Amino acid sequence: MSKRLTLLAFVAIFAMMATQAFAAKNVTFQVHMGIQRALATFNPATDTLVVRGNFEHFVGQTDWSGTFFKLTKTVANDSIYNITIAFPDSVASQALQYKYVIVSPGKGDNWESIDNRGYTVTADANQQLPLVYFNNKSTLGVTHNITFQADMTDLIAAGFNPSTDSIEVRGDTTPLDWGPGKRLTKSLLNPNLYQYQGSFTANVGATINFKFHADPEAKFDNTGWETGDNRTYTFADKDSVLASRKPAITVKSVITNNVTVTFRVNMTGARERYHNSLITNLKGVFISGSQAPLAWPSGWNALDTASGGPMTKMYDDGQVAHGDSVAGDNVWSVKLTFLAASNIARHIEYKYGAVFTGADTLNNSSTPYDNEAGFAQNHSLNLDDVAGVQIAASRFGDQVVSVYEVPSSGIPNSYSLSQNYPNPFNPSTNIQYSIPKSGFVTLKIYNLLGQEVATLIEGNQTAGTYIATFDASRVSSGVYFYRLTSGGFAEVRKMLLLK
Repeated sequence: MSKRLTLLAFVAIFAMMATQAFAAKNVTFQVHMGIQRALATFNPATDTLVVRGNFEHFVGQTDWSGTFFKLTKTVANDSIYNITIAFPDSVASQALQYKYVIVSPGKGDNWESIDNRGYTVTADANQQLPLVYFNNKSTLGVTHNITFQADMTDLIAAGFNPSTDSIEVRGDTTPLDWGPGKRLTKSLLNPNLYQYQGSFTANVGATINFKFHADPEAKFDNTGWETGDNRTYTFADKDSVLASRKPAITVKSVITNNVTVTFRVNMTGARERYHNSLITNLKGVFISGSQAPLAWPSGWNALDTASGGPMTKMYDDGQVAHGDSVAGDNVWSVKLTFLAASNIARHIEYKYGAVFTGADTLNNSSTPYDNEAGFAQNHSLNLDDVAGVQIAASRFGDQVVSVYEVPSSGIPNSYSLSQNYPNPFNPSTNIQYSIPKSGFVTLKIYNLLGQEVATLIEGNQTAGTYIATFDASRVSSGVYFYRLTSGGFAEVRKMLLLK
């Protein structure tokens, strides 16, 4: 009898220990969405509110992705949304990072723009995170009128037609949007001055990001967008009329002769942009772009890579017809001809997409092959219809936000490479250089060990002065060197990245 009691006691103790070892940690996330509803950035009827973070793998999901963890309205307050996630006991003492995300049909994902939120799970079975406001925005701020002004003198002289073309302002703060924008109208006092006035509600000191955009997009370089960084305005407690700006937009110039370009991308050590993970088991590389025979895909998915689809296949087979020099060296190539008869613009933008094992799970399967760089971070090339043949070579992920010729700069007298600005910088900087005659140009970035970090330009360019904007988001702080070579000219300068 005593042995049986002893056995039963042992079983009971073991069961209790097992229950304690595998007990769930229930963590409740909660966020106040009242301000976002008032600002019309969150519509409960159509939008979904989710939480994403580095914790998702604990319950079998992919970190920082998906819509698995949807928050719902609380009964007590329909502006407060919450979700309780049951974690395994092993998550105790783990430091979680997370953000709230508004998922809007047709508009994409609106992430909180603040730093990652953090929480360390305790040993308690039930835990509740403090109530926070989305983006930490707890007040509506104040309301004032802001007048945006564009000096259209140069753009009109370059071919902007006030009768058929339009200029907008687009931005990140209501009533602005990144598309469509708010149309500027001609001033009654100055036919070259275009204006838009809007009523904005924001906290004093908040930053409003904006850019000018021209339509129809096909008539202008960069699909009508201004090149370079966003313009900014710091919201003040008064009505404001912003100084007139000349939009950094150029009317397309078209090629007059056919141009054949060999595109080459080095995939050695390539990393995808969503988690900066090393790309392995590479199955194929594709290129897309702004001018035929290139085209932009609709979904960056398998349908776009099918035969005849908008994404063009590249090769690592050593075939001359494909422009590939050595088979199996992980430098992928394709040779394409841009036809003058098709009214092709001299300036083109393009981007690569890698197909590899697991690529379709990195971005919730929505745009799986848009994995080289972020939105509008494209490679850039000016077609040289004098030379007729060009090579455009780069490394996967070496993105230049923009490379553009300085308008009305004329033909320089000599080669030159200017000091980057700003310097120090984070995360991007501008590099200006001049070439007095058309030729093959390279502009590369190196670290202190002399290792190549990025290729900004490697191809033919016509004579002129150019500005390249280098995005250093993927490299660490430190001293870097940039080197320009062309026509026997070579110069190196130093720059400092501080993060």
